Amino acid sequence: MSREENARYLESIRQRGALAPFKRWMKLWPFLLVAYAVMYFMFSGGKLPGPPSFADLSRVGSQLLIGVVVFVGALGFVFWKGQSTRREIKAAFLHPDASALLAVYDRMLAANSRFPDIDSVRVSSRALAHAFYGDAASARRELASINWAGRPPVIRAMERVGEATILLLCEDAPEQGLLLAKEALSMVDVPSVVGANKARAYYEILVSIGEVLTGTATPASLQVLEQHHQKTRLAVARLPSAWGLRVAYTRAGDTARAEAMREVLQREAPHCAPLHRIPG
Repeated sequence: MSREENARYLESIRQRGALAPFKRWMKLWPFLLVAYAVMYFMFSGGKLPGPPSFADLSRVGSQLLIGVVVFVGALGFVFWKGQSTRREIKAAFLHPDASALLAVYDRMLAANSRFPDIDSVRVSSRALAHAFYGDAASARRELASINWAGRPPVIRAMERVGEATILLLCEDAPEQGLLLAKEALSMVDVPSVVGANKARAYYEILVSIGEVLTGTATPASLQVLEQHHQKTRLAVARLPSAWGLRVAYTRAGDTARAEAMREVLQREAPHCAPLHRIPG
């Protein structure tokens, strides 16, 4: 059921996206081309156009070059913007409290965004920021600040995963946290779309952390944490996966790899207290 509801939700977002009007016009181009051809023959006496002159070719070439430059520039800007945001988030984790990370999320997830549920994303992100710094009360206040009822599963899952993060990182309630993390993961089942796997990364990490903390981890659980830690460039996924691996390595007596994860956490999130403890 979640998959179908999420599919309808994602389709509604696509239809309301910034490119939707352009895509609708693109569907009309064959009809516009035929209409142009009919009008041309009507007003040219049925004569076919002659070969283009050198000046025409030069003008078309210049216009094409400008179009390519603009397109490549737009792609470059999007890439640069993504890289810039990742760097800002990474730098915010070096701050002694959550204020820098909260400021990044507020700027990145502004209320005037075109995304229809931007308030949910912003609240969820702010809750995680508080949880990473050990402030469970503030994290729960964030989650309680909006009404999650009636929203599609992929959005309601954000509340579950936020609470699961609090239980696992801040309150030593791994059994409850694992149940909520698994429930949240089942709710983000979406069609095969670009970016879907990245969107599930944090949910998968949290489930694996819950399995480590409850003593139910399998080799697959550790593989999930290792793969996400090695491949992701997002601090919000890289740091919790490092913590889960440190706990797992410590309990397994693998002091070398546990120390390597401790160094990562000390270097990249020195003030996030929950990421520097080993639960009993």
